[in-house]
Amino acid sequence: MKKKILAILFFSFLTPTFITAQKSKKNILKSTNIKEIEEYLKHAHPEDPKRSILKPRLIALKNQQWTLGKKDAKPMASRPIISEMPHKNSDDAEEFKRLITKSSDKHKDKTVKLLNTMFNEDITRKECILLFRNNSDCNLVLKIKGDHFYNLAIPANDENFIVIKKGNYTLESNVCDLKYHTKKEIKRNIILTINNSD
Repeated sequence: MKKKILAILFFSFLTPTFITAQKSKKNILKSTNIKEIEEYLKHAHPEDPKRSILKPRLIALKNQQWTLGKKDAKPMASRPIISEMPHKNSDDAEEFKRLITKSSDKHKDKTVKLLNTMFNEDITRKECILLFRNNSDCNLVLKIKGDHFYNLAIPANDENFIVIKKGNYTLESNVCDLKYHTKKEIKRNIILTINNSD
């Protein structure tokens, strides 16, 4: 009889704790509590898809607190978040990591070149801007082939740009293991968008 009573008491104390833990994990994507998000990220599996949403949110929340002048708030540097690409294209995954790291190192020079090209009103200029929006769920490396060759890393659900020489180009990439191939005559600034295949 005593064992049954002890078992009932034990489970009655354990059940509310377990239920609260489950509720907090379900609502973590709606959370704006820095400590709660940090705790979740500390214990989350490295391949947990919620990490790619929560990491940028954590950075934004910490920076917001810092700009509002909260006590003990420190700014958090923004870094590229590199998600793994499918293993079938390991060469593309390595190329993506290399390009995104190189891109973040030369971000200031790239931005200066972009602004100079945007505000250069000379119609005889030989360069133009290619902005590529990747609305797919996979990171990709866009290979731009023509008289000049360029590679551009574009993270999933993000965009990236490159200043290129005017001309005819073939654009190729693997988008979530599907081939993307198109030919474009690029003589002025252009925006290209790719979406998930349905």
